[in-house]
Amino acid sequence: MGKESILIVDDDIQVLSSYKRGLEEDNYNITTVKSGEEALKLLKEQNYNLILLDIVMEGINGLEVLEEVKTLSPETVVILISGYGTIETTIEALRKDAIDYIVKPCDKGELKFRVKKALERQQLGIKAKESEIHQKISETLGAVAHELNSPLTALIGNIDMLTMDLPIDHPMFEKLLDITISAEKMAIIINKMKEIRGIETKQYTKDSKIIDIQKIAEFKKPEEKTVLVVDDEKVITSMVSNFLTKNGYDVDTAESGIKALKMIKNKNYSIVILDVCMSQMDGYETLQKMNQFYTEKQIQIPSTIMITGYNVEDILQKCKEIGAYTALHKPFKLSVLLETVKHAEKFMRKYQLS
Repeated sequence: MGKESILIVDDDIQVLSSYKRGLEEDNYNITTVKSGEEALKLLKEQNYNLILLDIVMEGINGLEVLEEVKTLSPETVVILISGYGTIETTIEALRKDAIDYIVKPCDKGELKFRVKKALERQQLGIKAKESEIHQKISETLGAVAHELNSPLTALIGNIDMLTMDLPIDHPMFEKLLDITISAEKMAIIINKMKEIRGIETKQYTKDSKIIDIQKIAEFKKPEEKTVLVVDDEKVITSMVSNFLTKNGYDVDTAESGIKALKMIKNKNYSIVILDVCMSQMDGYETLQKMNQFYTEKQIQIPSTIMITGYNVEDILQKCKEIGAYTALHKPFKLSVLLETVKHAEKFMRKYQLS
């Protein structure tokens, strides 16, 4: 394990000592404090990967500290702990964005498991945010490239027309040819801007870096018209697979997120249709792990269409935050699904590498 930093906040010295000893066995960097006030003072000075936070303390209680944590260090994950547990307390903890809630006494094995899972989810959340930032950069550079291409096309075209009317030995001929060569080099750079799907940098000066366009161009393309349908309802995967196959797509199906993660190792899909609510691993976690895999392997992330029986408007923003293309509500018409897939394909082609 790595040296993730963990802050334990509890007014019970025995709990602090017990949790500290248990977690240090897994090579975490542990800091302990006995009050909310001490915790907030430390958080203003440094960041932690995770905070184990007692709810009931004198002075500033755990829920109040949690609110401050989300302002001071939004990427820090918080597990709330308490000597008693109620549904109301649990709901309040999760509503305030705690990642987990455990009740004392908590044995060492459970504590380690909860901490490990919380840190894994933190890393997935960071990857999702990076993916969103990369997506916005891609869209911006794509728009810039589009705007630059039109005047550049006119420039190259007009120079071609001028050189057609000039003899080769004309004093302006060579200068116009130099301009054409430079303009064509610009066109190559502009096209690479449209291809950006991730961020690679190289040293520019001692204190600064720039985007390395050559490195960006190394991302692998997905296989065209390939679709992975992931849903634990066999009737859904069968219906969607048959329909899309008839419309010219190469379709594979998976009945769980776990199986989907195995399948993406063998094929670079261009479209993923992913159910939100599944047992074992839900659609959100599946998508985050998919995007992590594609990023690590330098493969262009497919366009993902989330499907759900819940209100789409309620989940759409969350879906997009973790890198989904869009979401559809069940039941959906197959014609609507097909149009959505086609739009997702166009989105993928817009950023495909040549």
